[in-house]
Parts: sequence; C-alpha cells; structure tokens
Amino acid sequence: MIQEGLIAFFVEFFIKQMEQDCLRNNIQWRGKPMLANQHLSTETIAKVLQEHYGFSIKNIALLPIGHDPNASVYQVTDIENKKYFLKLNKGGIWEVGVKVPYYLHSYGIEGVISPMNSKTRQLWIKEEEYTWTIYPFIESQNGYETVISESQWVCFGQTLKEIHSLELPDELTQLLPNEDFSSKWCGTVRKFDQLINTNNFDDPISASLAEFWKKNRLEIIGLVENTERISEQLKQHKFNYVLCHADLHPGNIVIDKNKKMLIVDWDSPILAPKERDLMFIGGGHRFKNENIDAFYKGYGATQIDQLVLTYYRNERIVADIAADSTEILEEKGSQEDREVRLYLLSRQFEPNREVSVALNDFRKTNQ
Repeated sequence: MIQEGLIAFFVEFFIKQMEQDCLRNNIQWRGKPMLANQHLSTETIAKVLQEHYGFSIKNIALLPIGHDPNASVYQVTDIENKKYFLKLNKGGIWEVGVKVPYYLHSYGIEGVISPMNSKTRQLWIKEEEYTWTIYPFIESQNGYETVISESQWVCFGQTLKEIHSLELPDELTQLLPNEDFSSKWCGTVRKFDQLINTNNFDDPISASLAEFWKKNRLEIIGLVENTERISEQLKQHKFNYVLCHADLHPGNIVIDKNKKMLIVDWDSPILAPKERDLMFIGGGHRFKNENIDAFYKGYGATQIDQLVLTYYRNERIVADIAADSTEILEEKGSQEDREVRLYLLSRQFEPNREVSVALNDFRKTNQ
C-alpha cells in the first residue's frame, strides 16, 4: 500500500519514475502525489521547535509525500545546517509506532531510525492541535530505486533476525496488536465484487477499476477464498509470536549515502509469526535485485511454515484490493491519488509479481 515513511526519500526521483511508469501504461499523470495542506505557518513551526527541541531553524520545506490528509511532513534545517524530518499529525498518533523504533534503536539495532526526544525527553509533543514527531533527516534511496548489494542483503537479514529475537518489555507488548488471522478484508472485497457486477459507473476511474476487476475476477476471488480457507486452519493452532514490522516492501528498505541499510516506517508493527515479515522475501515485490540467498545468509537457518507464509501473501493482496477499491469506488481521494491507486493495484497482477507468487504458493500447499 502507498504510505509515508519515517524518512524523506528522493521525492523528485519518485515523481519522475511514477510519471514515466504511468505514461508507459496509458495512465494520465496530473502531477505530484497528494500535497498535504500546510495548516501551520513556518514561523509557528520554527517557534515550537525552538521551544521544545532547542532548534534554531533557518529553513522549513513541506515535502510532497504521503497520502494522509491529516498529516504533513517537512524537512527542517537549523542554523548549523543539520537536517531533520518533521511529521505533524492532526490530533493523536498510535503511540506504539513511535515507541517501537525508539526501543529497537536503544537496544542497539542500528538499522532502525529512532525518533528524537524533546528537551523534556518526550518522543512526541502536542502543540497547535497537532502531534509532533521528529527524526534525523537521512538522504537515502529505497529498494525500488537502488540496487541493494549482497552485503546489504546480508545486513537486512541480520537486522530482521535481531528484531525477531528480541524479548520485548511489557510496556510494548501490552500496546502491540496480536495476529488473529481474522481475514477481515475478505468481506470488503466480496462487497465490492457484488457492487461491480451489478452496477455501471459514470466515473471513469471507477469504470476502469470495474473493467480491470472483471478481467481479473478469477484471481481476485481466488485470493479471497484462499485467505478465508487458510485463516480457519490457522485459528486452530498456536504459534510463536515475534515483533514484526509487517510492511517490508522495497519502499521501506532504504540505503543511505554511507551505504548503510535501514528499515523505516514502523506505522503497523504487530506480534505475529515471523512469516508476517518473511513473506516479503521472494514475494514478487519488485526489489531491483532481490537476493534471497544473501538475506537468509544473514537471517540464519530457520524453519518456515509454508501455510502461514501462503496465508500472509494472499491476505496482503486482499487487504490492498480492499483499501484501493475503497478509495477508488467511494471517491475518497483526489483524482490523482485514485489513478495511482489503480495503477499500483494493477501492477500486482503482472507476471511474476505478488498475485502470481501468492496463488502459486497456495497451489503448492494444497498438492
């Protein structure tokens, strides 16, 4: 799914690549990703950062990334030319998404970026009806943009193994959700399946989704049925739960200018079987040069539950179909956002991508 990270990527590079991809696939590109409204003045932002963090700010730049209308992200630069990544959320935040990376970094896991403390040692502050979190600004490229070297793949595996092996404090485990194999998105997809098969759409983007849906309906319903079937089996078993990032697509694996590998965007951590994260390795997610052997060289020998892995690979796509279809059919986003949603969803159905991997996994587990 499209989502913002904890780090500002090379935004213009992303825009150029998205524009080229959309043109190649007959999607009209109308500009940049949704630019969150700048509700606060630069003077107010600078004043709050001075008061709570002691920063003397000389420049504040609103970044055109993210699809949350209640959030804005900025690059801020102080008088010593140090750069920071500022995120403002209207209202509150999910605390565990901030506490987890702070804990991991404090534990010594260098591949995770920690939020910065305020002068009163708070990981976030509340001012002007917003929740403020701030991180070091690190120039980087993600796994869609750059080739990840063999040694970086090994480091990725080592870092994830460290995370999966941690014994978490009660403070965190009480905040984290636990996997329940609910397959909750299946009902949403079935609802849209009925809607699409019984209605015509005047809106051109909705009509395009309906055309795509009917063309790929066999695969879509297959993913739903696979998820529901495996879900019922998994609910009958107990598993060893570990801390999972839960969204390790290539956009959240980044390489900084010093060639250091980092895992970013901890917005959806969960206690779940390790396969919740491992499903991304070899899952058809379009890393530029996926090196599965190097990853597991770093992660180490491990017994993978193929049924759990298959569940997650199918369920992940069902969740994407549900979320993207909601925005497109209920017209919740801008026209640009809805077009990009449809484009990204359709790419998962290309040969050797996520859908073909997930369906093939299911066939293998049911031979």
